[in-house]
Amino acid sequence: MKQHANWWYGGVIGLLLVTIAIALMAGTVWLGPRQLSVALSDHGSQAFVTVFSLRVPRILSSLICGGSLAVAGALFQAVFRNPIADPSILGISSAADFFKLGGAMLLPWLPGRAWLMALLGGLVALVILTSGRALADPFRLIIVGVALDATFVGLQQLLSSGATQVSHSTFNGLTWADATTLLILGVVGLFVALVLAPWANYLKLTDAALKNVGVPVKVIRWSLLLLGMYLATSVTAVVGAIPFVGIVVPNVARRLVGHDYQTLIPFSMLAGAWLMLAADTLGRTVIVPSEISAATMMAVIGGPFVIILLQRGRGLHGMSTR
Repeated sequence: MKQHANWWYGGVIGLLLVTIAIALMAGTVWLGPRQLSVALSDHGSQAFVTVFSLRVPRILSSLICGGSLAVAGALFQAVFRNPIADPSILGISSAADFFKLGGAMLLPWLPGRAWLMALLGGLVALVILTSGRALADPFRLIIVGVALDATFVGLQQLLSSGATQVSHSTFNGLTWADATTLLILGVVGLFVALVLAPWANYLKLTDAALKNVGVPVKVIRWSLLLLGMYLATSVTAVVGAIPFVGIVVPNVARRLVGHDYQTLIPFSMLAGAWLMLAADTLGRTVIVPSEISAATMMAVIGGPFVIILLQRGRGLHGMSTR
């Protein structure tokens, strides 16, 4: 199985490199290898501005966002033992988006406002989600999560009726400052996820079995939940809510590299980065000079995937641990 996983790791890394090269060249103006070499050598050229001021920050941002959302989904699925548990479908991302908008309107003077308010929103949604009996019932969990998501989306629409800035969940217009913020937040969260990956494997056992061997179940569960929430809300704070990445990538990854989270987490990180970059690149080139937002592209990709997953009976009945 390890050799099999290595092949898939090599494949996704190859896809990443190819897609990065295409993303550097594609856009409203196509830049071939010769123009890219000019951009590297002539810092005063238009090609340099296009590549390093517009495309590179966007590529870097999409890679970090995709990896963060995929890992967040994998962590939520480990805790809830449900393959469609994901911050985007359980109301975490929409709550972060709503609180971010509220912060922009009420606390414009607060440093780091977007991230702090998004984090607070995600925490509020997480507390609501886990405060009742939803944890013990996969059906109830998803229903409560969908209701939370709809509630915060509705509240955001009410609040944004008079707002001048509303998130459209797109990478268009992201600057180097945005990319740097995402890079710092994402690298910290993803590093911690790699360190805590073995903890996710513990949750394959029942709570009673873990307690019998002295494993602190609540500490593990809440650590992984808070980490997943941090990753998802960090993306939302800068880009906005992007759905389904955390459902599509981990479920495909389990098919390709298995259920061991020490393998699944890093693979999901790479595969999520590739999927987000591919979706964003396709969205900004398919109807040039206009573009389709990253959130719309992922809705088109992820919606049918979830339908198929549920139709095959794998969405609400727990996950295999082997």
